Amino acid sequence: MNKPSFDDTQQAICVQGGGEAAPNPCRRNEAPSPAPSGASPLIYTQEVRPPYSPNGSQPSIVTVTNAETGEVLEFEESGKSGILTPKYTKIDHQNTRLERFAMRWSLDSLLPYSRQSKCHRYRIPNKEVELKLSLEHDKAFVAGCEVCGSVWGCPLCAPKITERKRIDVEEGMASAKDKDFQVMLATFTIPHGLGHDLKQIRAQMLQAWRKGSTSRAGKAMRKMIGLRGYIRVVEVTYGANGWHPHFHVLLILDTQFTAHEIHQAWYPIWLDGCRKAGLEDPSPLAFHVDDGARAAQYVTKWGMDSELTKGHLKKGKKSVNPWDLLRIYTFGLDGITPELREVAAGLGIDKKRAGALWLDFFHAFKGTRQLYWSNGLRDLLGLSQEKTDQELAEEEVDPLAGLLATLTAYWFDIGITRTLPQILNRAEDAPSFISDLLEEIRVLADQKRRQREEVRYGKKIKEQEKKDRLARM
Repeated sequence: MNKPSFDDTQQAICVQGGGEAAPNPCRRNEAPSPAPSGASPLIYTQEVRPPYSPNGSQPSIVTVTNAETGEVLEFEESGKSGILTPKYTKIDHQNTRLERFAMRWSLDSLLPYSRQSKCHRYRIPNKEVELKLSLEHDKAFVAGCEVCGSVWGCPLCAPKITERKRIDVEEGMASAKDKDFQVMLATFTIPHGLGHDLKQIRAQMLQAWRKGSTSRAGKAMRKMIGLRGYIRVVEVTYGANGWHPHFHVLLILDTQFTAHEIHQAWYPIWLDGCRKAGLEDPSPLAFHVDDGARAAQYVTKWGMDSELTKGHLKKGKKSVNPWDLLRIYTFGLDGITPELREVAAGLGIDKKRAGALWLDFFHAFKGTRQLYWSNGLRDLLGLSQEKTDQELAEEEVDPLAGLLATLTAYWFDIGITRTLPQILNRAEDAPSFISDLLEEIRVLADQKRRQREEVRYGKKIKEQEKKDRLARM
């Protein structure tokens, strides 16, 4: 095996607090030049569409050859009939991880001295920092460092938390099906406009939900439709009309009412709750109920993990999610995909504006629950006690993971050089060369320390010269 060079792994994604945006190494390539006439080239777009049959049927995996380069790529089902997306590969995973760490480092300037700025940066007292490789997933991770457990504000913790919650919800839906309950997906939205305070809108929406739950009419409606419990998820986007918070609610029912009948019964309750909470009247079209198939599809793709990896690639988007905003702040308009850049330009969002909007979002949702199980539902479905976000963030992916190296002695050097994602990549690609990479990181850290000392010394010299000039006056 050839020894990997440090340059191969030291990609320029580090973002200095308040500095220029770094280039984003995780973007998909631009569209290649057209293939010769008569060929069937592979076109890189946000939603790659290889040839498919007229009836929309697809094999689970399809290979497509670029007629110009001869490159063979694999595609998998996207969830939409007749449309496939590039298969998520090991390289995609590593690039996504690099991007997430860059976004995490940008929080050092947005949220200095916060829990988020300490995440994957500080050691847990009296514990070794260990580099491990999951035997089940073949993915590297570190144990023994602090994690913030923020589902709203951390691009490292949020994917882990939401993925585990998604699995938990899937188990709940499977249990509901086994017990012959019907599951439907209801979406609750409200009118919104530019200038509306996001924190206030969120509080009013929750108030509207509670008023609809506790009123006599609301209780009668829930009993009539056979509502045994619900799982409520809060999501938010930013578009031409400002912030758009909304609820997605999985309804667990012991009746066989249709989605239309549930809509007809619930909409007046939601309308009354919004009025009592001081909100404008929601349109009947803005509140909709979907059947079990749509509910299952939503749960499959739900979560911040999806938004972090693929949410910004949706074609035809006219709004951005919070992770898009953090992505724009981290990499600038030149470091994001053309599609996201077009949406940002249409909304008048640049790097500075993206940072301000993200902070507006974070402070509005900090400390609130992203996913809520109604009282008694987990017991009804036979599920164990729900874990907190912090517990999910601290949970090891694979308790039987193999120990590759102890990083404690290098942890300060790794923090200075911001090379943890490169170490994780090396652990997955060439674990026998981890020690070589750590020594190279130590050399780089020494160089950075000398540069910092030179800057500090230069400042002291200038300050002393200034004092001497004032003394001579």
